[in-house]
Amino acid sequence: MRSLYIRSMDKLYGLCIVVCVASVVIMTCLIFAGVVMRVGFTTGARFAEPLSIFFAVQLTMYGAAACYRAQVHLRLRVFVKMLSGRLQRATEILVHLLMGTVAVLMIVYGASLTQTTWFQAYPEFDYVKVGLVYSAIPGSGFVTLLFVIETLLFRHTEDEPDQDLRRAMDQTEEEEHRLASGEDARTLPHG
Repeated sequence: MRSLYIRSMDKLYGLCIVVCVASVVIMTCLIFAGVVMRVGFTTGARFAEPLSIFFAVQLTMYGAAACYRAQVHLRLRVFVKMLSGRLQRATEILVHLLMGTVAVLMIVYGASLTQTTWFQAYPEFDYVKVGLVYSAIPGSGFVTLLFVIETLLFRHTEDEPDQDLRRAMDQTEEEEHRLASGEDARTLPHG
């Protein structure tokens, strides 16, 4: 169960990254097209701004979820590092529980906002609804909640990168020792 959940979250994390990269690329193209049309053809691209806003919201919301899972989000660890080991772990759990609460609030209030604005359209075109833009809030809240569950149940978040680095360094040192001592030396047949 643990490995299946973590693999699923790896795929979901990858999907968040794809959404973010696609959003940046599409926003860049839309803004470039808008500028070219305004400067070169003296007519503005009315579609560029609302679509750019749509992709900016997607980038922000799903990017925040991805940052939470990768543990590259903004945080202040100075005071937590001053605590003893048990208090550090309790503080980390409290922070993740609070993050889970924020994710649930995003789902509940984001769904309400999406529902309220679903039938409002942008003046530039009718087929992009304002509610569609805001649907990223409950969607990313759900993704973040899944990442919080993964963190609380299956991962030791704060020590994990250091432990992985330490484990890789230990394996490298063991491999170097074996090669230096000739234990793992294999002779190739002479042709």
